[in-house]
Amino acid sequence: MMRRIADVALVLITGGVDLAFWYGDRELIDGGMMPLWVVPMVAAGLCAALLMRQRFPLGVWMVVWLYTGVNLVVPKYYPFAYLLVAAYTVASRAPGSTARLVLVASALPLGLFSFRTAQSSPSGAQLRDFAGAVGTWAVILLIAWGLGRLAHIREEHARAERERLAAEAERALAAQRLRLAHELHDSVTGAVAGMILYAGAARALAADADPRVREALEVIEGAGGRAMTELHSMLGLLRSSEPAGAVAARFADVEGLLESARSAGLRVRSEVVGTARPLAPEADLAAYRTVQESLTNATKYAGPGATVILGIAWREASLDLTVRSAGGSAPPAAPALSSGNGLRGLRERLDALGGELTCGPDGDGWCVHATLPASETTIEVS
Repeated sequence: MMRRIADVALVLITGGVDLAFWYGDRELIDGGMMPLWVVPMVAAGLCAALLMRQRFPLGVWMVVWLYTGVNLVVPKYYPFAYLLVAAYTVASRAPGSTARLVLVASALPLGLFSFRTAQSSPSGAQLRDFAGAVGTWAVILLIAWGLGRLAHIREEHARAERERLAAEAERALAAQRLRLAHELHDSVTGAVAGMILYAGAARALAADADPRVREALEVIEGAGGRAMTELHSMLGLLRSSEPAGAVAARFADVEGLLESARSAGLRVRSEVVGTARPLAPEADLAAYRTVQESLTNATKYAGPGATVILGIAWREASLDLTVRSAGGSAPPAAPALSSGNGLRGLRERLDALGGELTCGPDGDGWCVHATLPASETTIEVS
């Protein structure tokens, strides 16, 4: 905002200097008179053009350069303040070759003006006056142009520094992700793999046991397999530069979560309102995690026999998810299973996306409600 105010102030000062050096002299080179309103009107137009010089530096400079030709028709009008500002802007934003060409071209009308001014001097002083005028304008133009080049160099250095810092941050982030991938592989992945192996071995040894025992072991083995798949996907993501949306878990796969919950003894049904639409990768993963965490909590706290209703409502620009659970008999050790981080992490994830998560008692059960942003393009969900 302050930069824009300074820009407008510079343009207004330029217009003021231009009009101040005009003195209101309207005499044309052929002895005629120019209408009084012409110079102020054109000056206003040039000021408006200068306000666009940051976006179109070369185009604005060309307009101003052509306008300096007015001095050939109105000898007592010196519209060179605009030219200096335009030359400064080109020098500060254009490549070196373009800036040098603009410097030479800007010197032409100033040199022509100096020559015409020297012609009106006494015959013995014409060369001296011409050299003095050319030298003065050359110094003024070089100062304006040089300040522009200095600003350009400083901006290039600042841009190079920003790119260097960004590259360093990216390298540090990549190293951190790689360390995290190693830790996950060495600890969590090994533990999950062991759980799957032990569950499979126990299921084989329990061939003659209660069918419910074998079913529970199958659920453990299946859940471990899915966890291992997601872990491998996350490890691949951490070792690459892909966005977070590359994780395999997607909301379109939510039916697999419902089947796992049913295998764990929950009575689960879903209610869908509206037409499914694609979600941004981050929102897609967040929706999947919301249902996953809600069903996990229902399994831990409500226990087998609980009724769980998943509500999926596609609104005009959002996706509403509601998971209600009631009934069932929680296992005695359920409280010890909670770390308290699941819902907290979900809330943080949704807040970052501009969504919202609320949860709390609902009658004799529990309710989790989440709202996520959704796009408007429809897709077909298999």
